[in-house]
Amino acid sequence: MPEVAAPFEAEIVRDLPDDLLGLIGQVVVGYTRVEHGLLSLTSLLLQLNKAESRIVLLRQMPAHERLDMVLDLFAIKGIELKTDAERLRDDLAKATSGRNNVAHGIWLRHPASGQLYLRLTRSDWPKDMTLGNKIKRTVFPQSIEYGVDDCRKTLALIDRALVGVDALGAEIDSALSEYPERFRPPAPLVSRLGVRKKVLGGDA
Repeated sequence: MPEVAAPFEAEIVRDLPDDLLGLIGQVVVGYTRVEHGLLSLTSLLLQLNKAESRIVLLRQMPAHERLDMVLDLFAIKGIELKTDAERLRDDLAKATSGRNNVAHGIWLRHPASGQLYLRLTRSDWPKDMTLGNKIKRTVFPQSIEYGVDDCRKTLALIDRALVGVDALGAEIDSALSEYPERFRPPAPLVSRLGVRKKVLGGDA
């Protein structure tokens, strides 16, 4: 079982080093691109227009679960994938965890060593650290050492996931060309703003 550091009291850090802040920003922005890419894959497979896509799909869902939805739609349409979906799913799960850590964790600095830590209060402790017991971080928060190298690892996972999502997009493009009968054309978007302008008249 991995060694667990002794508990310590520390003040919350409000000012992080510039290099770490820059990487955190890249992680958050990059992960948003991954989420948008997965959303676009679902929209393409269902041939939704943009408004339908926002209404139906913009509910919170971990990226790896949204991938499962995409893979189910590929299967329904009888499209065999060349992309390594299992590796992509693993990358997405790890990227989601890494992004959530930096986006929602509380930063602490060890009073003796000065090392930065992230306090995690979501989900459970890893079972290899709890003798197999389920321990909620909301009850017993877990603090982990965290620095620039850790952030770069998460960013690398996000970049690799983006490559996988783009590869799935290319597979959809090929399927649209090869099996057009399996896709319905997207419904036109009827804007009520035009109706409102005619009723109100002028520039109101």
